Amino acid sequence: MKRSVFLKRGAGLAGGALFGAGLFELAFNSPPRWVDADHVRRGLLRPPGAQQEAAFLSSCIRCERCAQVCEADCIRLFPAGSGRLTGTPYIVAEERACDLCGRCGPACPTGALAVLPGLRHPAFAAAARMGTAVVDERLCVSANGTGVCGACHRACPLKGSAITQGAHNRPTVKDGCVGCGLCEEACIVKDPKAGRAIRVRSPRSWA
Repeated sequence: MKRSVFLKRGAGLAGGALFGAGLFELAFNSPPRWVDADHVRRGLLRPPGAQQEAAFLSSCIRCERCAQVCEADCIRLFPAGSGRLTGTPYIVAEERACDLCGRCGPACPTGALAVLPGLRHPAFAAAARMGTAVVDERLCVSANGTGVCGACHRACPLKGSAITQGAHNRPTVKDGCVGCGLCEEACIVKDPKAGRAIRVRSPRSWA
């Protein structure tokens, strides 16, 4: 075989391998196809006490125990075909929020989900943080002057440290918010495009 032909074939094979590796990486590290763009922007919500994402994915053995003991029945498991997320737990707060029962941590055999201190313990917020609630003042009736609500404040298990109310029950999210999503689940507003007036955001990626 001539040297030029050999080099061309070698380059073609290498290019094909790189292209295939790129497709594999894209498929493996992209959000599952059923996850919509809005949830991708908002971030992935793990159960309370979850380790940082890389450590969590390494530690979680996909045993499903966290979902089995969840009192609120809010913990879902990624289905087959979700890449490295397959079998791991997540929460969609607007549909079923976490009530911070704390049972998932003790049920986890690997420490991927930590055992949380008591709800009123000073370290609870940092240990349990899943995300942070964000108020859309364009949609919130207590903020935009179209009504008086307060549903988010009533639903919050950490009133005062996580959320407070002002005039007309206007909500303000504080540093103590852990992103459990009970406020989002309770919100009376659901815009067809923007969603609820208070929504939990997480720094974790769906990919």
